[in-house]
Amino acid sequence: MSPAVPPSDLPLISIGLPIYNEARFIDATLASLRAQDYPNLEIIVSDNASTDGTYAICEAHAHTDPRLRLERAASNRGATENFLHVLDQARGDFFMWAGGHDLWTPNLVSACLERLRSHPQADLAYASSCWIDADAKPLARESGYADTRGLAPLARFFTVFWGNMHPIMGLMRRRAILECGSMPAMVGGDLVLLSRLALRSEFLHAEGAIWYRREFRVERDHADKLRRYASAETRIGTGTLTRRFPLVALPLALVRSVLAADLPALDKLVALLALPAAFVARYRVGRQRVPDA
Repeated sequence: MSPAVPPSDLPLISIGLPIYNEARFIDATLASLRAQDYPNLEIIVSDNASTDGTYAICEAHAHTDPRLRLERAASNRGATENFLHVLDQARGDFFMWAGGHDLWTPNLVSACLERLRSHPQADLAYASSCWIDADAKPLARESGYADTRGLAPLARFFTVFWGNMHPIMGLMRRRAILECGSMPAMVGGDLVLLSRLALRSEFLHAEGAIWYRREFRVERDHADKLRRYASAETRIGTGTLTRRFPLVALPLALVRSVLAADLPALDKLVALLALPAAFVARYRVGRQRVPDA
């Protein structure tokens, strides 16, 4: 049965789903997105030239749900380009990226939209996050994030700097993403975009909604993650310099974000003085692996 026609006064929400070789999980992922209780959705699926059965599974969903728009790239264009492509194809006033192996509670979109509509000064609303394994069983690993309502722009910036990147999978005003220059094609591009958004507006926590982040890759350390970023399939930071020093462009991008922000000169100076030491500390912390309970 096709989804009911939504009321015309509900804003369109675009969900961008960039995927590559997700045959193991994509059926459950699409079922989870299609089960959202918010009625006015479009789900934009961009298959990045998968070599497994991903596309065929997506086709089966597209045949039964007119909200799902499916396309397939002729060749792998890299992860960031595929993320940007689904954003470029979006038509809604609100946008959310989704991962091809994750799950969501049915109220996630509606809960995040309710927060954004009741707080026009905010550009992003995110759900609570829980980690699951390949079989969708809960993991002992937990992570939190701070709602930034009431914080000054500089405080919001450093909250994002020290936090995890989970809000990048939250619901955002599409106009705000575009005005921030979207996500740069570099290792840490998600941090750059979140930092730009935080400098201009607040982030809202939608309690009661959950994003289930699936952890299924076997990466022993930080170096394994960086190697995956530079792989032929992912292609984030593939230049000679960035392969050797993957994070070389990130500090400069953050500095530029601060300089371009609408901040008092003193706040910009404080941020620029604090960033070098903070970046070294964050890099050090990021390389340390905390064992699961």
